[in-house]
Amino acid sequence: MTTQFSMLGIMNAALISQGFEEILAENDGSDEHRLLSRNWPTIVEAELEDGLYFFTKKQAALLTRTDGIFGYDDAYLVPADALHVRRLWVEEADGSRNFISWVQDGARVYVDAPDGVVVEYAEAADASFWSANFTRGVQLKMEACLLRFKEEHATAQATDTQAEIYFQRARTNSSKSRSAQNPYKESRFAKARFRRG
Repeated sequence: MTTQFSMLGIMNAALISQGFEEILAENDGSDEHRLLSRNWPTIVEAELEDGLYFFTKKQAALLTRTDGIFGYDDAYLVPADALHVRRLWVEEADGSRNFISWVQDGARVYVDAPDGVVVEYAEAADASFWSANFTRGVQLKMEACLLRFKEEHATAQATDTQAEIYFQRARTNSSKSRSAQNPYKESRFAKARFRRG
């Protein structure tokens, strides 16, 4: 059975664990809700950017070109749900991927590729898609915020450390969701020499 997580549910788990009352509805006006909702984006998005989580991975073809900057000729708007672009390539006619030089600002990627590019990016995935370890890490980070609110700084530091252990478990499990990659890239000469048929 899969458990569905939500922002409010994770916040309430942290509140109850630290002896506070549950939040019955978002924006209830309590100091605790304001504290947790202000810290939520930085905790969650920072960890989503740091870890290559399978549940944040998305791919999109970017085809609508505008003029580039930063020394590149072309620019493409990054999808609105993207935290950052992880990889970018051009699809060649033979179906191969050509990984080219690029740079990203807050809204666009800049490349020299007038016919469009494909990007793999990290999205700010909804909490219902998170793994259990990732969710527990976020809950513990929320608890650390509440402990600082109660001025229990040493316990807050220990709770932050516990959260990092759960985040590391989540990263490790996420990395197991990827196939192994060759430690080297085969050259075109090797491909030509050892091609079968």
